[in-house]
Amino acid sequence: MKKNRLISFLFSMKWMAVLILIFAIAIGIATFIENDFGTPASKAVIYNAKWFEILLLLLVINMTGNIFIYRLYRRSKWPVLLFHVSFILMIVGAGITRFFGSEGLLHIREGNANDKVISDNTYFSFSVDDKKLQYGFKKKLFLNPLYNSGFSSSVDFNGTDIGVEYLDYLPNVKDTIVDDPQGIDFLELVTTDGNGRKSNYIPVGGRINLGRMSIGFGPENTIQLGTDSTGFTFRAPFEASFLKMADQSQGILGADTTHPFENRMLYRIAGEAIVFKQLHTKKKIDYVSTGTKGDGLDLIKVRINVDDETKEVGIKGRKGSVRSTKHVMLGGFNFHLAYGSVYEKLPFTIMLRDFQMERYPGSNSPSSYASEVTLIDKAAEVERPVRIYMNNVLDYKGYRFFQSSYDTDELGTVLSVNKDRPGTLVSYAGYFFLALGFIITLFHPGSRFRKLGELVRKARVKKESLALLALIFTLNINAQDTNQIHIDLDHAYKFGSLQMQDQGGRMKPVSTLASEMLRKIYRKSNYEGLEPEQVMLGMIVQPHYWQGKPMIKVGHEQLRNELGIEGNYATFLDFFDDEFNYVLGSKVDEINRKKPAYRSKYDNELLNVDERVNISYMIYMGRFLRLFPVPGDPNNTWVAPDVMRNNFSGTDSLFVYGILPMYGSAVASSSKSGDWKLADDLVESINQFQIKNGAEVRISESKLKAEQFYNKVDVFGRLFPYYLMVGMLFLIVLFTRLFADNRALKIVQYILYGLVILGFLMHTGGLALRWYISGHAPWSNGYESMIYIAWATVLSGFIFSRSSQIALAATAVLSSFILMVAHLNWLNPEITNLVPVLNSYWLMIHVAIITASYGFLALGAILGLLNLLLIIFDGGRSKRIVLTVKELTYINEMTLQLGLFMLTIGTFLGGVWANESWGRYWGWDAKETWALASVLFYAFVAHMRLIPGLKGFYAFNLSALAFFSSIIMTYFGVNYYLSGLHSYAAGDPLPIPMFVYYSIAAVVIIGTVAYFRYKKSAFSMIEESA
Repeated sequence: MKKNRLISFLFSMKWMAVLILIFAIAIGIATFIENDFGTPASKAVIYNAKWFEILLLLLVINMTGNIFIYRLYRRSKWPVLLFHVSFILMIVGAGITRFFGSEGLLHIREGNANDKVISDNTYFSFSVDDKKLQYGFKKKLFLNPLYNSGFSSSVDFNGTDIGVEYLDYLPNVKDTIVDDPQGIDFLELVTTDGNGRKSNYIPVGGRINLGRMSIGFGPENTIQLGTDSTGFTFRAPFEASFLKMADQSQGILGADTTHPFENRMLYRIAGEAIVFKQLHTKKKIDYVSTGTKGDGLDLIKVRINVDDETKEVGIKGRKGSVRSTKHVMLGGFNFHLAYGSVYEKLPFTIMLRDFQMERYPGSNSPSSYASEVTLIDKAAEVERPVRIYMNNVLDYKGYRFFQSSYDTDELGTVLSVNKDRPGTLVSYAGYFFLALGFIITLFHPGSRFRKLGELVRKARVKKESLALLALIFTLNINAQDTNQIHIDLDHAYKFGSLQMQDQGGRMKPVSTLASEMLRKIYRKSNYEGLEPEQVMLGMIVQPHYWQGKPMIKVGHEQLRNELGIEGNYATFLDFFDDEFNYVLGSKVDEINRKKPAYRSKYDNELLNVDERVNISYMIYMGRFLRLFPVPGDPNNTWVAPDVMRNNFSGTDSLFVYGILPMYGSAVASSSKSGDWKLADDLVESINQFQIKNGAEVRISESKLKAEQFYNKVDVFGRLFPYYLMVGMLFLIVLFTRLFADNRALKIVQYILYGLVILGFLMHTGGLALRWYISGHAPWSNGYESMIYIAWATVLSGFIFSRSSQIALAATAVLSSFILMVAHLNWLNPEITNLVPVLNSYWLMIHVAIITASYGFLALGAILGLLNLLLIIFDGGRSKRIVLTVKELTYINEMTLQLGLFMLTIGTFLGGVWANESWGRYWGWDAKETWALASVLFYAFVAHMRLIPGLKGFYAFNLSALAFFSSIIMTYFGVNYYLSGLHSYAAGDPLPIPMFVYYSIAAVVIIGTVAYFRYKKSAFSMIEESA
């Protein structure tokens, strides 16, 4: 009986729900552990822990059992069967990868061949011998500052008890010295490297390495130390310079000559700066940790036991570095210890013939890089040339080679190596069955999705509308100065049509720069009725006038008071005192030294204002105007006039040097006379210079006009108030019709429906135009993905509008908020070039599907909120409201199912992208981990109807609202609060905004009140029969 109960529990839906929640919560916690303590900590505690593997095994057992208990092999249950089989295959594939796969890095210099892969994992290697027999082992470790389980091993070695025991781990260590009565003397030499000053300790009589040189006592060293009656001496095979710190005297010391080695003296020997700081007596070397951040060596301390003798040993090493073995003698035995990555030998070799780097025009940013290699397999008599570059891999004998990185001198390449063909094939099979199951679910007559459609039709009432939201907003228009610079608009547009190259190497019209500049400085798209091109042209040709115009946004009252300004805008001159010193300079330096988490609103606004002032300065100086292509430049660089030296010669030099001052004079005279012919001609002469010297990278005329049109229309900036107004009116009309229906309201409803269609068409056109302009799909950065999510949100509303137009009205309002967020400060609305790894069709499909899912899941959250509010305010008194909640809940379940389908497929397509780009389909990066956590949370929601105690409209709608927080964490939280491959922010995390706490409190309050109202109302009596 107990056995049957245990089996029943292991295969129960409750147990599956518990396992799914534990899985999701655990991996979410792991991302924070990784952020604070490093990747090894998250692997040791969660990802690679035995309990986590048992958790996944229990999930496989549960899903396998469910196949038979619920007879999912029946034809009517095939879609559900495919889901379960797909997840079982994915977990099995992941197990094969973990236990049998391998990955690492292969570094090759040009003209050389290599067959040794540096392992991705770190190992502790131990061996002992007595010159006759040998014993050893290698143990994989995930050492970290948070938790280490330790290890020990012992063996009877030829009659002697020998053992090794883990003691401690210190990350990123540096050498130091401590007192020791039995210690020796050390010389402390101070040198410099890329991380600053470094103390080096040389035992008297010993040696150390400094770069390519050795320094120490003995003739075998490059720099030979010694002693005489005056103290220490040195001798080097090349000249040395010195600087005496006490009196700043300096000189040259001859080569191959013995010189006094004095302290407090700076020596430069063969490029090395060396200071003999002092002599330490009776000391020993010890190590201290400098924290988890940094690329220094880690230290593992172990104790070696030989019968009753013991010895503590410290071994340095780190991931990605194969360290030399440390040799220790104890009890007559030789011990060999090492820590770090290890070499894994390939059954063939790869030779690098040439490494090639391509850059964006006029920029140091790489557009692509590739390795021309030769595959050499002598055993199979294979020798063939191969080109490896981003998204193009080499497959051979189960190994896959991907372009990963390169040497700074661009004479060497780093290839990531992956060997996991069985695991990849099984995982891909799981992905295929998953996608197939989702597709069949949408069309299979017996699927839950189709059944929900029938339930919606049965539950629909004649008067189907609802709105409980109201919004009062005002438009605050400041009085504006009518004094304007008279720059002809047609001429400004001609000036804006000139092409330029931005800092990232992207070619664009000057009008785009003008639009970006004005939005950054003034925070609006026009200034006192002037178009951006007119404003920027005025700033360039008449800087003194514009420096006195209040156009730099200052949002903080305290800062406005300090500057002595009235209103929200300051002039450029307000930021300089009478001696033209920058008044914000010292404060900016002070704030930059603070961690972001400790910066106040005032601090952040001051940094924003400082950015606006600096952009204004660069506009006045013309430094953004990279209008002039450098003739014959191999990188197609365009420059501004202030960096023209050595780039031009002859008549080109005269033209570039003189054209802008001449043009400024022409604009000034034209603004008085009204005749703009000369100014127009000068703009055309610049255009002809560009055609002559920069035709190779100039954008086409059609793309140029398209970008100018895009800037002028500002479709997404206009759409968010449009969606808000139409959506709110739509909700009000639907809400009114719920209680008092008439023909006029029905006509208004149809009109508003048409207006949403019109907005959606504008939205679609804006996305298509942005795609055409940038040359890549419009979901490749934060801003683009937000406007795409807004589009997908409205699309989801249309999909369900036939069942209920409430969904469409709600998505219009939600889309307006998404578009509004897209234009906030932390998202950049510029059209930028993509880094090489982002130029992938797999990425395009992955991002398109996964971000579109956010729209459906956001609609689910909105519908959940509306239903909870209906429960609170009606309490089940109105049958119409009860039926409306029932109908919207069914629609919500369909919405979440579609969102879950797309989120799941999108997440695992991201694994395909990663595998095809750099050879790892799952690496527990924070972004992909939270995407998986979201899949698990919504999978739990999808199964709630099968779990006693979690059924019902209240629990479902509350979960639809609450679990959307996982999507917010995936999209925003990871980018700004966790480190990861997808992270947009750098440095310390930003403080959590207060609205997050308010939102959590609001959901808790709404959920609590709705719970008690639900329990006491007619809603609790209506339970779904299916």
